[in-house]
Amino acid sequence: MRLAFWTALRSLRHRLGALLITVLAVALATATALVVPMVSRQVERGAQDAAQVFDLLVTARGSGTQAVMSTLFYLDVPIGNIPHHVYQTLKDAPGTRRAVPIALGDNFAGFPIVGTSTAFFDQRLKPSAPPYFQLAQGQLFKAEHDAVIGARVARAASLQVGSTFVGAHGLEAAQHEEEDAEHLKPYRVTGILAPTGGPVDRAVLTPIETVWETHGPQAKQRQEVTAVLYSAENLAGIYTTAQRVNASKEAMAVFPGQVFAQARETLLQGQAAYAGLSVLVLGIAALTVALSVYTSGLERQRTVALLRAMGAGRGTVFTLVLLETGLTVVLGVLLGLALALLVSNVGGNLLGERLGFTLAPPHLTWALASRALLLIPLGLVAALPTAFQATRVSPLKHLTP
Repeated sequence: MRLAFWTALRSLRHRLGALLITVLAVALATATALVVPMVSRQVERGAQDAAQVFDLLVTARGSGTQAVMSTLFYLDVPIGNIPHHVYQTLKDAPGTRRAVPIALGDNFAGFPIVGTSTAFFDQRLKPSAPPYFQLAQGQLFKAEHDAVIGARVARAASLQVGSTFVGAHGLEAAQHEEEDAEHLKPYRVTGILAPTGGPVDRAVLTPIETVWETHGPQAKQRQEVTAVLYSAENLAGIYTTAQRVNASKEAMAVFPGQVFAQARETLLQGQAAYAGLSVLVLGIAALTVALSVYTSGLERQRTVALLRAMGAGRGTVFTLVLLETGLTVVLGVLLGLALALLVSNVGGNLLGERLGFTLAPPHLTWALASRALLLIPLGLVAALPTAFQATRVSPLKHLTP
């Protein structure tokens, strides 16, 4: 066994070029099988963490997914507005802990300007927890066109407490040739939020009256809101409020957790299909290993003949081929695992920047790792024909001149 091991190492060293190609093929197959599910789980965990502070979302009737993506993550166009009295009714209802109005429609350098109230900053993960959104600098807004900005906005736009900036109409950054006087009226930064890793890091928060004023006399008169972030004194109150809102024709109530659960089901279906593709990729890698083993088997015939002439049995020769294959595949799988973690980390950071919330570091579970480790027995099985062929090599045929 020891002889076979050291002979396998020497053989691999002499075939360094072919070894590197095979190891790289196995590593790429391993990384391909793991990267997408790892990044998907990062997005899933990051989205849930970013929205866990919000109990119930009340918006105009339409798609629940669109409501969550637009109002909580600022990644979609809002469905529409709801009458102000819907918000007022929720706020004044018995058992209400907190009702926070949200109004969207403008942006600053691509960052959404969110009209709200100071109750926004009193939201908590649980009643006994401190406020989720904490000021790093300055103070909360007090008057129209005051603004509390997220950490990412402050960093990207180089804004400080006391800085001023001008917003623009619409939800995306664009060059406008003409803006009305209200849109050209500057905002003044009164506070900067501590980073949360969530979408509010890229938001500009201002009194909701500012949004109404900016959009003209009619908007100021109607005082419509895009959504209401609602929290009751107890869980039963949240469900009761959701039923009451959904029974009306003016608005709908959405549980962000349910939206994520539905999205997760769709994601799991896609991951199941990707798992099938991963098996195919790993199978191709196994065939690559088989081809490499077969090619090296032709090259090692003289070495095998010499070992047989020195007294090595068929079992030693058989073990030699499997050891070479096993070492090659193990190296490739280990490199692939490292590559998958690296790509998932870099890709997760880039995707998090794009989505506007921080993704958790990639986590390699045993269930995912087992996909890659499956390549080791596959590679050994692929090497069996060559290993059996090596045991039949005749010393007389390859050592006689």
